[in-house]
Amino acid sequence: MNDQIDHHEVESVTCLIDGVEHVCSLEETATPDSHWTLVLTTPDGTKWTGAGQGLWTAFVELRRQLEPLGHRMCCAGARIDAHMRGGRWTGGDIVDILSRRTMLGIRHKAFVFDYAPPAKIATVDEQSARTDRWFHTPWWRALLPGDPVR
Repeated sequence: MNDQIDHHEVESVTCLIDGVEHVCSLEETATPDSHWTLVLTTPDGTKWTGAGQGLWTAFVELRRQLEPLGHRMCCAGARIDAHMRGGRWTGGDIVDILSRRTMLGIRHKAFVFDYAPPAKIATVDEQSARTDRWFHTPWWRALLPGDPVR
C-alpha cells in the first residue's frame, strides 16, 4: 500500500445519536491507490474509523460500526435509495438516488456526505436489499402509481 496521502479533508456531517441529530466531524484521507480512511468524531470525542479500497467501502465499514449502536449518519450515501456506481466511478464521492425518474433515464445525483433527513436513512443491509429490488424492477413500473420498487 502506498502511504503517501493524495486526499485529506475534514468536514461536518450530521449523525443521529440516541434519536438526536448531532454535528460530527468526519476526517477523510485517501492514498493515490484509492485506499480511504474515514474517522468520525462525535461532539463528546468518541471516534469510529472505517477504511477500505475506495470511498464507498470505507463508508460502509464505518456505517456497519455505528448501526449496532443505533447511530446513523444522516447523509445522502446512507439513504435507502442511494447507490454508488462501480467501474470508473469507484472511489468517487457521488451517489445516484434511485427513483421512478431514474427508471425513465433521468439521473439524480448527490454528494455522499450531503445532508439527508433521518426518515430517508437506512441500514447498509436495508439499502442493499432495496438496491437489488430496484435493479430487478421493470422500467414500465415507473409509469404505475405508488412505489415501483416492490
